[in-house]
Amino acid sequence: MTRLRLTCLYGGVFMMAGTVLLAVVHLLAVQAVSRGNDPVFELRAETEVVLAPAALPAPRQEPRDPLVSSTLLVLAALGPLSIAAGYVTAGYALSSLRQITHSARQAVRADRGGP
Repeated sequence: MTRLRLTCLYGGVFMMAGTVLLAVVHLLAVQAVSRGNDPVFELRAETEVVLAPAALPAPRQEPRDPLVSSTLLVLAALGPLSIAAGYVTAGYALSSLRQITHSARQAVRADRGGP
């Protein structure tokens, strides 16, 4: 039961981190497609950093964007991968506890004179 709880916790953390990373990459890709070769950051003489200049062209609206389809496909694959990574991580986190419990049980058996 503990491994299931830890799997859900770790899997959720991995899923959230992966989703945020995927969203950032998707947004940067959309920005790169819409801006072309323009710089992402612009440094001005007044030591002001502008993340996006005001003169941005409007993004093209297509009925089926292949970038969105690819992003959704990766997001769908991210779910099972996050669960698998959470399961492995939970097992690793609990391995020390299993060793301590096993050693304690052996010590109690030896103290009682049993096998």
